[in-house]
Amino acid sequence: MSKVKALLFAVSVVPFALWAQNLVNNGDAETGLENWNQDQVQVVTENPHSGENCFKMINPYGKIIGTAVIPVDGTKTYKYSGWFKSVDDKKPTIYLGLSPMTSDKKTITALQVNAMQGTDTALAVGCKPEDTVIKVKNASSWKFDDGCTFIAFDTDDSGEYKDLPNENVTASEITKIEKKDNVWEVTLKKPCGMAYTAETKVRAHHAGGYMYATHVKEFQSKDWKEVAAEIKGTMKSGAGGKQFWPGTKYVQIVILAGGGGMLYLDDIQLEEVK
Repeated sequence: MSKVKALLFAVSVVPFALWAQNLVNNGDAETGLENWNQDQVQVVTENPHSGENCFKMINPYGKIIGTAVIPVDGTKTYKYSGWFKSVDDKKPTIYLGLSPMTSDKKTITALQVNAMQGTDTALAVGCKPEDTVIKVKNASSWKFDDGCTFIAFDTDDSGEYKDLPNENVTASEITKIEKKDNVWEVTLKKPCGMAYTAETKVRAHHAGGYMYATHVKEFQSKDWKEVAAEIKGTMKSGAGGKQFWPGTKYVQIVILAGGGGMLYLDDIQLEEVK
């Protein structure tokens, strides 16, 4: 085999991952706590997955949020992964998540993008910031019994959800919905805090947590194990974890150990898949 053919053959069989750029700077703890919160993790040298260091959670029920702001392209596909090992005998649920951000690096919350389908309507009467009762034309499909439903104003009812992420969402949840004569009265726990005229388009939005790409229940391992997920494209609406949320241009790393228990973690990676 010629040298040229041998080189081409080697390139064809070596996995792409060897050339993939990890967008998480210091995901392996090799430069200490750079890009991580010292109140959430510490750097240790106890049997790392690779290199000389790894991270150790400081508290059970730990939530780790990276301080670095990472640019992403919502039209592309990414692999998000990390290596984990148990510190104690408890069995937490590992959540591998992201905190999405807009082009001007504002955090996008689930409430801003989690539009409840089929709830588009309009104000029957204008509202003032001090109002706790909002009158809409039709709230027959609105659900509120879990205490996590809010009102979004100035919405796009074309089905394209061009208003998302919508920052014009009430700060207080809905506590009651009642039809009176030809309008629906939607009661909030606290004043809506906004002023809009009659005919302004509105819809119901649902609260939620971070953008969790995957989770592993009852994790318990004295050996390093990889947790990984694929994120592909951008959602039109909603707050799922397998696609970026509407308006996402940047992300921050979020890792959660739910249900108690502490973890070692190493080689946290976010890589574009080509």
